[in-house]
Amino acid sequence: MEADGHTFAETTAAGAEALAAALDAAGSVTAGLLSWCEARGIGSGPIRVLACAEGAPPKELACLLGAAGTAEPLSLRRVVLGRGGIALAEAENLHLPARLPEPMRQALAKSDRPFGEVAAPLGLRRRTLERRSGAAAGPGAVLAQTALVFSADGTVLAAVRERFLAVLLGPRAAGSLKRA
Repeated sequence: MEADGHTFAETTAAGAEALAAALDAAGSVTAGLLSWCEARGIGSGPIRVLACAEGAPPKELACLLGAAGTAEPLSLRRVVLGRGGIALAEAENLHLPARLPEPMRQALAKSDRPFGEVAAPLGLRRRTLERRSGAAAGPGAVLAQTALVFSADGTVLAAVRERFLAVLLGPRAAGSLKRA
């Protein structure tokens, strides 16, 4: 039991719900993570891509975009998002580069700026399709979700699969999930 009478699992579940609500309210994961971290003193500076890899588009995400089997080009970024060198989230972002202006495509290809920051001028909106927390979020994570990202005019830009790491709920949550 925690000092407030709740179990650690209950406290972690409540934290994951609060994180999900904060991410939803922000409009983009990048903005949501920054606000969350600023309020809790996690890291410093902007949210940045700490690691990035490309690869073959996961069929599940391509299907969500309606792009499976079409000629429209797809671009996959597997990233670790962090702040001040602290890893906060892992994400697979499958986007449709032809739907982004050329300067945005270049910024995604050549910088450590996250998709949400680069594409923010398009007035991003998200629709969460699936959300899991606790053990269902996967090892080391407190929250996992799959979502579609749209521009302000309703154009689908990306499908994302994200895992938010235990460090976002504080050191005790991070330590307990490392042991699990």
